[in-house]
Amino acid sequence: MRDLNPAGTALLARALAGEQIPIVQLIELQFSTTLYLTNCGLPLEWDSHTWQPIGVQITPVDDDVTEFTNLQFGLPAVSEAQLALALLEDVEGATVRLWDALVDPDTGAVAAAVPAWSGAMDIPSIQDGPQATIAVNAEHRGAAALRVKPSRYTDDEQQRLHPGDTCLRFDPATDAAPLVWPAASYFRR
Repeated sequence: MRDLNPAGTALLARALAGEQIPIVQLIELQFSTTLYLTNCGLPLEWDSHTWQPIGVQITPVDDDVTEFTNLQFGLPAVSEAQLALALLEDVEGATVRLWDALVDPDTGAVAAAVPAWSGAMDIPSIQDGPQATIAVNAEHRGAAALRVKPSRYTDDEQQRLHPGDTCLRFDPATDAAPLVWPAASYFRR
């Protein structure tokens, strides 16, 4: 269960009473320079960061049958600096975090935000033209945790699986020494 602070709990109570409380998504893209984006129309202040309104489109990717949903983030009308980040930097594997934020309609401030999704980015695709966009697929972190890890037939792997087992420890200089067979005269005595 995710706990909310008192301001978030008060907003949820107002929503249950029938009031319209805006819920927006906050997206953190951890490049070398972290981008803080939101899909609402105004900049928001939360967690000592300014979340810039860029109109991010979040689309679930239904190409997998696991319980973890992959997402696609569409970034329309990106700036030259953001485009440079996508082109010049190795973004594959960078962390993406998504929060659901409750915004107080009276003040326009984020009252509370709860983590909604976390994962790793894939290689971005860029569509140039009058409506230039960057699309980034991101894989849920749970899918990476369930992926089969390779197993090696090494001492380190044996120690991980069975601590204290020394059967795979060997010294190549002594264990793989060349065998020298005796000369034929040795057998003629």
